[in-house]
Amino acid sequence: MTWHGFRDLPRLSHPSLPEGRFVCGTDTDVGKTHFICETLQSLRIQGKRIGAYKPIASGYPRDDSRSDAARLHAALGGSIPIERINPQAILPPYAPPIAAEIADERIDEALLFRGAFSLFEYCDWLLVEGAGGLLSPITWSLTNADLAKQFNYPLILVAANRLGCVHQVLSTVQVALDMGLTVDSVIMNCVSANQSEVEQQNNIRLLEPFLMRLDPTISIRQIRFIPPR
Repeated sequence: MTWHGFRDLPRLSHPSLPEGRFVCGTDTDVGKTHFICETLQSLRIQGKRIGAYKPIASGYPRDDSRSDAARLHAALGGSIPIERINPQAILPPYAPPIAAEIADERIDEALLFRGAFSLFEYCDWLLVEGAGGLLSPITWSLTNADLAKQFNYPLILVAANRLGCVHQVLSTVQVALDMGLTVDSVIMNCVSANQSEVEQQNNIRLLEPFLMRLDPTISIRQIRFIPPR
């Protein structure tokens, strides 16, 4: 089954999980949540039973409208309880291990993965959003890549379409492939109101031949999102 325009890949995930994708970024603030929300809304319109999971987040209370959890919850029309979308939220605005240390809280490593099992009753498709880049630490012993391997979902990589992104995309894809992960797609997200269409296309044109060397089946999609000032 073609999954919202992405590749039709064999299902290798845990039987207690819906089919899905693991969405990570080349960096923080590259538009992962925006991309996921747009996808959720589109699939809901198509009548799909779609869900979202943010294993851990930091920086805002879970129900703050600025939090990733609140945005995902809204994109789903409130169909899934917000505490199931994001079971672990830490207030300090730092990387999760540092935030937990400051807040004197403990991150439940088992819950990062197993928390998604509770979503099986709500959806047939699941988008899991990592925290930051593929190798960003989410605990003192785990990175997003480690968690992605537990889910065994194909990756969707979101990159900010700006100077330097070609290196970021290629290095992230190389690491993912070296770790035995499947990369479904690369999403090139415009994050600057001043960037011309030509500049955006130049990055994509430069990326394409080198991405082909790593895996010719990985697709590239372009989206435009101007973050609020």
